[in-house]
Amino acid sequence: MQEHHSKVNFKKLVSDLAAMYGEDTFNVVLSELVANSLDAKPTEIFIDWDMANRVLTVSDNGEGMDSDAFEQYHDFAAELKSRGDGIGFAGIGAKISFNIADKVFTETRNNGIGQASYWFWHGDGTLRWYSTEVKHLNSDGTRVEVHFGNNAGLWYVDDDYLIGVLKRHYLPLFVTDFLRAYQAINIYRARPSFFINGSLIPDMQFNQIASLTQTRQVKLQSGTRDIGWGTIGVSEQERPIENVAYGILLCTHGKVIKPELFGLSTGALGAKLFGIVEIPELIQYLTTNKSDLKAGPRRVSGLNRLLHPVREELKDFLAKHGIAVVNQQRNQLTAKLERELSRMIRSLPELQDFDGLLRRSRRLRQNSDGGLLTSPDRSTTNGESEQTRLEGENETENATSGGTSRKLDPEGTTRSKRQRTRNNQGPRVAFEEHLDRDETAWIESNTVVINSGHRAYRQRINQDQARLTYCMFAIGVALDKSDLVEPVDGTSYVDKFIAAWGS
Repeated sequence: MQEHHSKVNFKKLVSDLAAMYGEDTFNVVLSELVANSLDAKPTEIFIDWDMANRVLTVSDNGEGMDSDAFEQYHDFAAELKSRGDGIGFAGIGAKISFNIADKVFTETRNNGIGQASYWFWHGDGTLRWYSTEVKHLNSDGTRVEVHFGNNAGLWYVDDDYLIGVLKRHYLPLFVTDFLRAYQAINIYRARPSFFINGSLIPDMQFNQIASLTQTRQVKLQSGTRDIGWGTIGVSEQERPIENVAYGILLCTHGKVIKPELFGLSTGALGAKLFGIVEIPELIQYLTTNKSDLKAGPRRVSGLNRLLHPVREELKDFLAKHGIAVVNQQRNQLTAKLERELSRMIRSLPELQDFDGLLRRSRRLRQNSDGGLLTSPDRSTTNGESEQTRLEGENETENATSGGTSRKLDPEGTTRSKRQRTRNNQGPRVAFEEHLDRDETAWIESNTVVINSGHRAYRQRINQDQARLTYCMFAIGVALDKSDLVEPVDGTSYVDKFIAAWGS
């Protein structure tokens, strides 16, 4: 019997890992090495750059790696991340460095036990590592020394460049109020200090960031539960921080994920709007490159619950500056679209976990035979079933349904009589006019937002039936792009959605 050996193309594997990030390899290596250091809960992180020899060293005084973690650090087959455990991945910074590096020296101490390795490209195109002696660490922590190749370039790297990379990826960790909060809720045991070639990077107040004014602190809640905090402000100039996009920076554990405007128009504020929002639970939804958020069909509602309060705070901030952001007016078209969606849910059980696309409390699920069952009504905190509570509420709309009745309260002051409003269960549809966006529609929290400013909508839709058909296709596209559902048999979800509507 002939013996065969599986081959791993390490060059391509490393290149593919680097390509996931879509940015300069050096930036990825630095940000990922820092992420690993932060997960070890250090008080100090040292970043040193030897330009003459093209050597980057990142060291910390954190917890270090035990034997199992040290093995996974070198193993390309190791799971990159246990979701929710931290912002770092199993040695991905060092692994990606081999896209432009020749060798990596690593030292670590955990509970006084030291380990070290020499990792390098072998002549046969494989990556190999050998155990060596610990030479630099005298206490717990980790030290990674990356030697970049002669063809790596990197002539542009200096202290200012290193600081810029750190602030682009970890801006909250340089803002005083955020640092205190991280320590208070035990994300980090102490405020981590960063040193570039021996010099401490000082932290700052939020309003010192590019002379931000009109700052507003926000406290984020989901129901009665605190989920995060943040600050929003207006800069004296557009794009207040170099190489950092304007908008609200969504962050978790101090890592900047991405800027977000939630499809809202910033009006006169434009690119001067800037904010930082920290939501620790977003760590569960990080993508591998940590530049976006992703949730499977059964977890998207949880992600929406975390993001919805941010959008509401931004809407309120814009409204205080005289910028109307959402057309929430109810009309016959939105009501009809919502009714159509409610009817379709029985044909599309994969939407069952999208909070807001289910009428009342009747959640659909599949039994073992593939049929549909409805789950029991959920109980409210006072023991009353949600179904019973909702049956007492009228489904007429508020705000646009007419006048508001008033009566005297026991103290004799005038107050508004509570309007019977439609409960937030069930599909919601809204229209927003965005002339500068090509998207026909998108999902925000429990609402499908249709872009009434789209060229096709404004120029071609002049009949009720045509408008309804266009909107249903737009909703199908929004669902297809939202990661709410997974493709089946290679069929676009738009096809399935429209087929269900047609039936």
